[in-house]
Amino acid sequence: MKSKMLFFNIHIVLEDLKRYWGMAVLYFLTLFFSGPLNIMSLFNNPNESPNSAIKNFLNLRHADLQMVLSIGFPILLAVLIFRYLHQNKSTTVMHSFPITRGQLFHSHNIAGVVLLLLPVVLTAVILIVLLNIHHDGSKLFEEIFTISSILKWVWFSTLTNLIVYVISVLAAMITGISLIQMILSFISIFLPIGISFLMIHNFDQLLYGFVINDRLLERSVAKIIPITSFMCNETIDSNFVLWYIFLSIALYFIAYLVYKKRHLESASDTIAFELLKPIFKYGFTFCSMILGGAYFYMIERIDSWLYIGYFMGAILGYLIAEMIIQKSIWIFKNLKGFAIYGIVILIVFTGIKFDLVGYEKRIPNIADIQSVYYGNGLYRYWSDEEDRDNHLKTAENIHLVRALHSEVIAHKDEFIQKRENRSTERIGIAYNLKNGKTLTREYDVPTEFVNTNDAISKIYESTEYKMNYYDIFHLNLNKVNYIDIDPKLKDISEPVKIVVSDEMGEMINAIKADILDETYKEFMNNKSHWADIHIIYHDKEKSLESEYRNNDIYIAWKKHDKHLSSWLKQNGYYEKSRIMPKDIDYIIIEKTSKEIKNSDSYDPMELKKELKENKNEKRLEIKDKEQMEEILVNYGVDWRDEKSYMIGIYYTNGVNDLVWMTQENAPEFVKNFFE
Repeated sequence: MKSKMLFFNIHIVLEDLKRYWGMAVLYFLTLFFSGPLNIMSLFNNPNESPNSAIKNFLNLRHADLQMVLSIGFPILLAVLIFRYLHQNKSTTVMHSFPITRGQLFHSHNIAGVVLLLLPVVLTAVILIVLLNIHHDGSKLFEEIFTISSILKWVWFSTLTNLIVYVISVLAAMITGISLIQMILSFISIFLPIGISFLMIHNFDQLLYGFVINDRLLERSVAKIIPITSFMCNETIDSNFVLWYIFLSIALYFIAYLVYKKRHLESASDTIAFELLKPIFKYGFTFCSMILGGAYFYMIERIDSWLYIGYFMGAILGYLIAEMIIQKSIWIFKNLKGFAIYGIVILIVFTGIKFDLVGYEKRIPNIADIQSVYYGNGLYRYWSDEEDRDNHLKTAENIHLVRALHSEVIAHKDEFIQKRENRSTERIGIAYNLKNGKTLTREYDVPTEFVNTNDAISKIYESTEYKMNYYDIFHLNLNKVNYIDIDPKLKDISEPVKIVVSDEMGEMINAIKADILDETYKEFMNNKSHWADIHIIYHDKEKSLESEYRNNDIYIAWKKHDKHLSSWLKQNGYYEKSRIMPKDIDYIIIEKTSKEIKNSDSYDPMELKKELKENKNEKRLEIKDKEQMEEILVNYGVDWRDEKSYMIGIYYTNGVNDLVWMTQENAPEFVKNFFE
């Protein structure tokens, strides 16, 4: 069959390969030096292990250089191959040849794909040779450095390169300027995830309580383009592989159809099609607007700054888009379109601001609720790391969560107006409805509201909530390796470690009993705890691909924990597990000064030195062991206000620490001294 009867022209293919082979060589050399050459040097060095280097190179999400290459090389290659479309003389000459546009298009892209594939395939061949030369039957060659892992790397590298390449080819078809092609290509790669997160950020500002599952978003929107999926460290399943294949084919044929409709005289035009110009202009304006709103609101979290940001971003985006399209700075007579855009956006924002759809006030009817969730944000609600049901199902807790939700909505204006001038906490509320749907909300509310709210107090004190909230209630005792007790503010060379199985079980039961007995007031108190308890357990087998790792459950030994304290005393661990008065040489107490109270930062070393050396301030020095115990029981961490006390603890081993204590928690002898 003659070449003119084929869908491509072999001479065009060969000419492109001849002209751009240097790009492929450069790509190959970069891959070779970052991968095979590095691996070879590690194999030849007995003091170094090649495991991490091989694992990182074959895993694109860990290979930063490959990510850059997978974006930059395909875009640059597409720009070079289709540069003739962006020059009037070249495009006229090229289209004067006795070949069809279809043959031109397919021929150039065959050459492009060959130039993309050869460096990857050649690198894979070298890796396979290295594998066969150094294969010694170890786990490295059974789990990490295998034929299948190399082929998987080739597959994902090729898919990534091809998708970026066809995106850039499509960009070449819709613009007449190579620089704009590069910019559009780069924007298109990150547009899905970028616009999604910007929209979420703006809705969070406009709608009180708005929240969306960020992790779900990452796993869906980020995966649209493999580059962003790898950057978000998300695994790619077979469904998304099929999507990437479909996306590559679809973008290729869209680019082909656009090329067939493209006018030759559109070379050097910013946008080659009149139909696309308003789409580009208003799309650019909208993206600039929401970026401006997010930026201004980040500077000053008030509505006026948000709307100023919207206006500044929109007008700037509109003017830039017009300048790009018109290729001139004299575009101020073309502001009619911006006025129309502004009216439309104003109507939309008015609807959102006045909550015409009832989003902010929506609370499900009690009869429609199957279960509810309350927590510090919604991470635990959405986390798939939890292998248990963390929802509240009792009628009492469902009523309490609804009551809390109603109270937050009722105080909306107050909470928004004062949130800049007071500390806040984030609370998450979710409803699982009987029809299978969910309703989720997150709010930043004043800390004092969280500390004193009756509904929150009752939710926390319920057994159901504690059983869901604390991981220790779902711990398999057979998997516990040991328990570490790490005393606060004490330099101990040998930390307390519980390894006897029966003792570990008894200690965990004591911790559970204290959690169930704990009141909300005790939970929220500002006293420091005695020690950090680490319950170390395992749930994975040791391998190179999935390293054996211990998992920790962290529990604080709090000063009001009666069951745990009693158990530690009975088993001889109590004095080893906390600071005791005998460990302290002396304690110095001063009232917190105005300078320290108003300071955003301070140097603990300087303050401890001042406490020790400053003889002019009114200060209380304690050496009595009973008084020391009272201080130890009541101190907290960093409570700097006009009624707090600054405390220097100087240990017998030469270590010293700086802590704080509120007037509310201070013993009487301290209050009396400073009156």
